Amino acid sequence: MSISAEKDVLSRANVAIIGGGFSGTTLAAQLLRRAGPSFSVVVVEKTSPVGRGLAYGKQSRSLLLNVRVRNMSAFPDDPHHFLRWAQSTYDPATGPGSFLPRAVYGRYVEETLREAAASGGRSRLEWLKDQALGLTPAGDGALEIRLSSGSRVRADRVVLALGNFPPGDPLAGWGGALRRCYFRDPWSPDAFEGVAHLDSILLVGSGLTSVDVAIQLRAHGFRGTIHIVSRHGLLPQSHKPTDASPPFWNESSPKTTRALLRLVREQVRKGRSEGTEWQSVFDSLRPLVAEIWQSLPGPEKRRFLRHVRPYWEVHRHRAAPQIAKLMNDDIASRQVQVHAGRITNYQEDERGSTVTYRDRTTGKQHPLPVNRIINCTGPQTDYRRLRDPLVSSLQGAGLARPDPLFLGLDVSPDGALVSREGAISESIYSVGPARKGSLWESTAVPELRVQIHKLVEHLLITEGKGPLPRHPNVHSCHP
Repeated sequence: MSISAEKDVLSRANVAIIGGGFSGTTLAAQLLRRAGPSFSVVVVEKTSPVGRGLAYGKQSRSLLLNVRVRNMSAFPDDPHHFLRWAQSTYDPATGPGSFLPRAVYGRYVEETLREAAASGGRSRLEWLKDQALGLTPAGDGALEIRLSSGSRVRADRVVLALGNFPPGDPLAGWGGALRRCYFRDPWSPDAFEGVAHLDSILLVGSGLTSVDVAIQLRAHGFRGTIHIVSRHGLLPQSHKPTDASPPFWNESSPKTTRALLRLVREQVRKGRSEGTEWQSVFDSLRPLVAEIWQSLPGPEKRRFLRHVRPYWEVHRHRAAPQIAKLMNDDIASRQVQVHAGRITNYQEDERGSTVTYRDRTTGKQHPLPVNRIINCTGPQTDYRRLRDPLVSSLQGAGLARPDPLFLGLDVSPDGALVSREGAISESIYSVGPARKGSLWESTAVPELRVQIHKLVEHLLITEGKGPLPRHPNVHSCHP
């Protein structure tokens, strides 16, 4: 595997992947494992180390995976791959139900790619530390990627593995030019600097990002009060050591949000009477989520997003038991205080800042004077609002358009981009969170690895239609 960023160099590949987080790295590994010895891959990643992305780039041991080891293999056809790696490389005591540090998983993803890249006896992978700015037809039917360094990449197929984008700004329009106490990016190093000397911090949003930031604040020595404000005031639930219940949804099941909610509640009540935790019911739905989502008419999907989404999120996207216990202990001691309501004002002066919210239940306005505010509202999914140069270029050129629900990009069932006019691309694909609109669950490893596996099969089948010859990659150095 090689890393380079040479100016005016033209790299050639069968498949070019833009983005080197879990999705991009695992896609490259699966391609290299299954393709022939002359098949080549280029990965373009602007900042993160190999395989880390936003999810696995932090080195803190206090940040744990939200999924058990047994469900975190990079390969759906080898479900114990990560377990074996963890037992031999990290800790022999690792069990299928363990929740390991995310930094450990990042190392696993990187080593998986290294092994796949070396499997053909020569380097078939080039890793470019660079930023993709746009795509243009190459004249011979291929695509050419323009990079910020001036280099170019030409490939038969291009896959966008862009991951999650930074959150939107929930305080836009308030605070004027000051906003010195406000950190829009929850993972900015500045957000945690000097927190040991502060008394109170407000986290806007109550999902898994908020939980992660709260844990990191404690790891950085913050001993004051953490306030959390979100519209519903719901925190992620905890995993329990249970197995999935038998599937209860099928093609004849209801196709409305209200009826599906009733069905899930019935299954939870039934499970409770049989001594089964509700987590088992949700886990039984997990392999079927995409099929269920695609069975719903557009108006029902919108109804789900308006009324059910926050409750689905906290029950489906759960925290590791150790993390949930830390949060619950802090809530019991009032070190963490959760408020349900909508922010109505933000003021800041030389003395500090005050966020005002309207209580969801009473409608009363409550001011919260705090030393710092951190935005934990989750990634921006409305691609119309992004300021990413590649995304802007693709949409401006009509090569891509947002999906109808504005949860990502509009794509075909194979992940091919749909143009502004509705044409399905034969050479540009997407994988990961950008496909949330068509699959709903498209952010966690158990879903992503299957999505990647299917895309690999599609790319290898269609590769014979591409205009480029099978060409080995000639670059080689090590990350």
